[in-house]
Amino acid sequence: MLGFMACVAVFGCSKAGSQITEPATAKPRTPVNPEKALYDQVSSGAYQISAAIDSIEAVRKTAREIASREKGNTQKALFAISASLDDAGKALADYGDDPPPFEEFKKNFAAQDDRRLKAISAANQSLSDLGDAQDTLSDLLDSHPPEPESTELNNADSALDDCVQAVEGAVKAMGGRVPAADEAKN
Repeated sequence: MLGFMACVAVFGCSKAGSQITEPATAKPRTPVNPEKALYDQVSSGAYQISAAIDSIEAVRKTAREIASREKGNTQKALFAISASLDDAGKALADYGDDPPPFEEFKKNFAAQDDRRLKAISAANQSLSDLGDAQDTLSDLLDSHPPEPESTELNNADSALDDCVQAVEGAVKAMGGRVPAADEAKN
């Protein structure tokens, strides 16, 4: 009996089903290598930008192909979409290449970070141009074009959405912030 009372005295009484927990202690953080983290951001962003450039070019070609068969305001709208897509692609053109090997990257850390920031800015400019293309395409779709143009334009609209998502993903991967739609228009 004394043994039991000693256990109760040492461990205290507990209600059925409750557990004794130890205070939470902070786990030591593994130090983050800033060069490696930046390298990973730039690599991921460049990959996504490269994919976005390819997608933008495909949608631009589609818009120009459809425009070649159209006339009047529809043709003008398609050429405006194509021009916006061209601007979007040009803004990204310098940032779709893989970064140099990690050892070389580390030697120019400040310059690489500056390049990352410029890539984020270019990607956000590209998003603005893509938004212009989406607005024009939306207006064109609202005019209810006949088939097969309607299907082609709907496919282009879906592909354009994918382009926007790829560029937004690149911005986020590089540690940037995608501006809200109303910010991007200003």
